[in-house]
Amino acid sequence: MPFLLPPWHLIELCYVLVYAIACLGLNLLFGTTGLLSLGHAAYFGIGAYTGGLLHYFGPVTSLEAYLLSGVVGSTALAAVLGFLCVRAVRIQFTILTLAFAQLVYSVFISGAAFRPFGSLGKGLYFLYEGGLYLPRLTILGAEVAPEEFIPALYYVILVAFLGSTGLLWRVSRSPFGTALRAIRDNETRAACVGLPLRRYRWYAFMISGVFVGLAGGLWGQLDRQITPDQLHWLFSARLVLATVLGGTRHFFGPVVGAFAFVVLHDVALRWTEHRDVVLGLLLIAVVFAFPGGIAGSAAGLLARTRGGSR
Repeated sequence: MPFLLPPWHLIELCYVLVYAIACLGLNLLFGTTGLLSLGHAAYFGIGAYTGGLLHYFGPVTSLEAYLLSGVVGSTALAAVLGFLCVRAVRIQFTILTLAFAQLVYSVFISGAAFRPFGSLGKGLYFLYEGGLYLPRLTILGAEVAPEEFIPALYYVILVAFLGSTGLLWRVSRSPFGTALRAIRDNETRAACVGLPLRRYRWYAFMISGVFVGLAGGLWGQLDRQITPDQLHWLFSARLVLATVLGGTRHFFGPVVGAFAFVVLHDVALRWTEHRDVVLGLLLIAVVFAFPGGIAGSAAGLLARTRGGSR
């Protein structure tokens, strides 16, 4: 793609792939397990902030260390908060994820996350208003020229996307994935056959946090900045919306939804003053046109076509 697309479209493709990683991770919890989270922005943001803070106050200068530290941070947070959240189900679970995510957001927007770093952390907080600006980190130990950085980062994002897709596909098709779908469809029956509901939901929550955190780290380097907005529940709603647009019951639905959401967002930006109104109308139109999600509607149409041809 770096040889086929102009720079701006290549950047847009990078955003699509990063969104797709986050939506695939979220859908393991939402579509596969049946638990709606409005707090996954917390793991997305922590995936970026962890490496960003280590860059400013530690030895992290490489993209690999930055991403790894972000994944570790988001996984640890998902393990702790997920352990608490899975004690509830349905709307209570959703409210808990939202509440915990807003607590994490408040830690960064208030500057509390920067205070352990002393006067330097305090100054950084006031300088960037709770955000961080990232330089171009080294890739595989080499500094990449500015004009070559986005193509190089695209390949990193592409590898992350393919790896995430492959791993989540294996999880979805494994006995563990089958158990998650059984819990989603009928938790009473799943409990009767001996499935540990709470423990499996916790595992799904943690795995979901891993991939959403990875996406957050990639987003931070692609955007070259990290802001508290990436921790806000409204960003969680974006991920949910993109996932639903594609279709939660189809594995590649979130990928389709990520692509559709970015395209619709770009179309709406042409009307600068009324972009939110235009985006809302476009999303309403897509939801009415594809009530089962874009991937779900396409699969249904393909099935009817095959049935008619017989």
